[in-house]
Amino acid sequence: MSRIYFDWAATAPPDPEILKAVQQFSHDYPGNPSSLHREGKAAREKLEECRGKTAELLGASPEQIIFTSGGTESNNLILQSLITPLKPGGVLLSGFEHPAVWQSAQALREQGHRVIEVSAPEGGILDPAAAVGSLTREVKMISIMAVNNETGAIQPVKELARAFRETRKDGPAVLFHTDAVQALGKIPVNLGEWGVDAASFSGHKIGAPRGTGILYLKKPRKMLYRGGGQEGGFRSGTENLAGIYGLTLALEKRLASAEEDTAAARELKKILVEGINEIPGSRIFPSAVSSLGAPYSPWILSVSFPPLPGEVLARVMDDNGVALSTGSACSSRKKNQARVLLAQGVDERRAFSTLRFSWGPGSTPEEAHRVVEVLKEQTALLGRFQGPGRR
Repeated sequence: MSRIYFDWAATAPPDPEILKAVQQFSHDYPGNPSSLHREGKAAREKLEECRGKTAELLGASPEQIIFTSGGTESNNLILQSLITPLKPGGVLLSGFEHPAVWQSAQALREQGHRVIEVSAPEGGILDPAAAVGSLTREVKMISIMAVNNETGAIQPVKELARAFRETRKDGPAVLFHTDAVQALGKIPVNLGEWGVDAASFSGHKIGAPRGTGILYLKKPRKMLYRGGGQEGGFRSGTENLAGIYGLTLALEKRLASAEEDTAAARELKKILVEGINEIPGSRIFPSAVSSLGAPYSPWILSVSFPPLPGEVLARVMDDNGVALSTGSACSSRKKNQARVLLAQGVDERRAFSTLRFSWGPGSTPEEAHRVVEVLKEQTALLGRFQGPGRR
């Protein structure tokens, strides 16, 4: 039996059609967009064409779109831009941010900035009225992820941005950033309507070539490092034109079928939830996800099987043809991999026994049923080794 890939939140399989188009594009447009000869001008024209299309699809203006190498660079660029001011300030973020934001904030702490963590209830959804209570006058930047990469919790970004802005309307300016990597192509994204000042995206989550990303900046910021002045001077370096073209194609393709894909994703999630609920001792997190309603992504599901270690169960599933993970792929080999779940009220025992299932437009109901079947078999087998104390 062929293998089943249920780790789309880590990376989506590259789209074969897009890869083929990118290869041809690389041949047709060999010039550097900064060069003044004919090939360079043709490359520049295509670069700006991609920028305009991307801006249109995300509800932004072309000059607000900066192409990067991915979500991690986009997150770091915006957070590390705080290093340029001479006077340190504060950074406000949730405790369940991706390592690309969390670790960048810790670097800011080392530079003298204060890092303030906003807590969330067990469901992992921030309450705007409660969140603004953590906003102090020293805070210069707020970073709250749009869709959690481990639980699928969808934050009320628009409401949060409005609440923080209203609270600060008579005080010093504060920049609101959202890590929207898991939102791209999976929930509606309109940056103008969201009212954020900055947002980060990654191409490989939607089938684009790896090493492509987007940073949305509502207004220009001081640059962190210098170079040739590409991307408005904020992200110097020769642009990955072929990758940017692939990213634009992937974004167009994903958004064109978003409604149909989302409906299919909900059906797959229903199959998983109903099947997993039949497994003794299984715990879906957050519990509200079992209702299959908003505000949780239809593409992600986190489940714990205490006291079975999540890493052991993930390896067993892999041995039986199912690829999934225990959490963020960016922290799967680190001891702090349970930080996100612990920050959302999950006790340590459950946090370290959690598996993350994530799927995409290429996933099928047959695969979902097979995943449940294998999971039932393997948890029953491992449970016998755990002895009568498992519950």
